Amino acid sequence: MKKFKLPKIKAGKIDFKYLINFFLVILLTSFILVCILIALPLTETFSSNITYDLKTKSEMYWAKEYLLEIDNSDAREKNKQIDDIKSVLYRRLSKLGVEKVDMANYSENGKEYILIHVQSSLTQMFVDELIRSPFLLEVVTRNPEIDFEDPENPYAIYLAENYLPTGFTRESFRNIYVTKLRNSSNEYSYFALYKTWPWNTEWNNFLNLYKGQEVGVSIDGFVTPIQVPATEPILFALPVSTLEREEAELISILYNSGVVPVTYSLVDQQEVPIENVEADYIKLIQGIIIAVVVIYAYLLLIDKTEKKTLIVSALTTIITISIWIAYLKIAVIPVDIFLLAIEVIVMVAILRITTENTESRIIVTVLLALIASLVAILGTGYAKIFASNLFVLLILGNISEQIARFYTFKVRKLLKI
Repeated sequence: MKKFKLPKIKAGKIDFKYLINFFLVILLTSFILVCILIALPLTETFSSNITYDLKTKSEMYWAKEYLLEIDNSDAREKNKQIDDIKSVLYRRLSKLGVEKVDMANYSENGKEYILIHVQSSLTQMFVDELIRSPFLLEVVTRNPEIDFEDPENPYAIYLAENYLPTGFTRESFRNIYVTKLRNSSNEYSYFALYKTWPWNTEWNNFLNLYKGQEVGVSIDGFVTPIQVPATEPILFALPVSTLEREEAELISILYNSGVVPVTYSLVDQQEVPIENVEADYIKLIQGIIIAVVVIYAYLLLIDKTEKKTLIVSALTTIITISIWIAYLKIAVIPVDIFLLAIEVIVMVAILRITTENTESRIIVTVLLALIASLVAILGTGYAKIFASNLFVLLILGNISEQIARFYTFKVRKLLKI
């Protein structure tokens, strides 16, 4: 009887490179589709497990007017003093990120006033503090004629009138750095480190003179006592009365936004109507989609751009805008809709230019990034916000372009087109 033999099956070689490319294309396609779906309006309603939606600032805005009365000690310098005060306040509010600030000064009954109009979505208490406090600083020493241990006067230790001036003011220090350090309880809390210029020997002499003794720092007439360390190196670290990071950053802004030349007082503050730019982000995104489709359909019809370049440009635009809006949704970052519209329009134009002109892409991108960074540092209000976002979008756009080129190359190779 003949034995039955199974036919031999020869296994062909597996093309692992093809499989890897295939899975990469699938992953990139999934990633792009997920970003597009998240970025599209109302897609958050399809899932009850994940909540995301574009958070707009329209309901977060508030507006107030503040009236400051200037203590005008020198009539000849009043204009310069007022300008300096306004400059410091502008820097404070800009560092905090206040969207809209207007200031005007006027004279009435021999007194000088500054009227400040603020519109912002930030914490109102923080803005109030930045405007209300002149934050005039001076290092002081105890007056030997004052009894700081008097039980009938427990607030004597906190009143600036009970101390002697030393001549060390905010101008004496190059920087005051607010950071976390270990306190006497071996726990971390916020301190303000007073740093002088390396050649300033007067401050070092002062610290050595009062080593191990208690001095104070007067800010707007309120003194915080501090003991000068007896150990070397002497670190002058003033405790900051907060455990919250945001409040510590606020104090850092007060320390490092310039020096008010003369004191002032807040005499009035009142809420005013909000001048809000309303926009429907659903209609905005629909408009963006229609605009992008029309633009690239027109470019395809006139046939003046190579189809390969046109596809890369369109895909780069879609990826960049989708990732940006998806990020804003997932991170729950409040946005101004009109500002988002400007950012998207600008990026569509920039990406269209850079993807077609590869020779000048680096020069254009670097130049725009430099301008954006300068405006983000030196600008104020909406210009600062726009420039900061544009800088991020330029980086994102360049990454998206590389993704788009890689993706189209792999798809053409897999489909052999």
